[in-house]
Amino acid sequence: MTATIIPNTVMVSRQDVQERLADYKKCIRFYLDQTDLPIYFLENSDYDLSEDVDFKSFEETKRFHLLKFSPHPETEKGKGFQEFYTLDRFVKNHLAEAVLIKVTGRYIVKNIAQLLPQIHGKLAIDLHQKMKVAITGFFVVDKAVYLAHFYEKYKRSDDTKGKFIEHVVYDEIMNGTLKSITELLPQNPQYQGVSGSYGGSLARNKYKMMVRSVERKINRGLGISQFLIEY
Repeated sequence: MTATIIPNTVMVSRQDVQERLADYKKCIRFYLDQTDLPIYFLENSDYDLSEDVDFKSFEETKRFHLLKFSPHPETEKGKGFQEFYTLDRFVKNHLAEAVLIKVTGRYIVKNIAQLLPQIHGKLAIDLHQKMKVAITGFFVVDKAVYLAHFYEKYKRSDDTKGKFIEHVVYDEIMNGTLKSITELLPQNPQYQGVSGSYGGSLARNKYKMMVRSVERKINRGLGISQFLIEY
């Protein structure tokens, strides 16, 4: 789970620190309850959690691990730049497991318990052809694949120039050898939360999601690794 309790970059809509902290706590509790996996909370601001009662309770579970990172000094390049800079250091220096399940820390994937057992490939992530973006809020990737293909690619992103990390990840997948091993997620992730970019709800129109489910099933059956229909 990636986290920035005190916003330290540009183009972030949800600025209130206490609201952000409450969001993170709600998500941590959800993932502790819905999975039996180790959870790493990667916090990259200067917020002091050492005396937080809730975080002490989380750590008592032994599955929860709080890791603090300093942000990259080029804060103007955006939250995706900062997020993947943090992920790089975590994956290289701290991740003992062979697989990374990445979730943006304030986002709940309500059906994660159903999604994860269906993922068997080396990279499962939703891609969109029209916008040429990868949905980086939730994806699953082998550690070796991440280090070989995504490590230090954050340097190519710059929100102020309209080159978001979602574009960078998409380009890396579609323009290289990763395309052949990339799969769409097996189901529509059921997101819950508030977007850090535009401030709106992450909930999606249920009828559109029904259409997306059909497209997902067809594309996965045909080995197509990105969505062709946009709405």
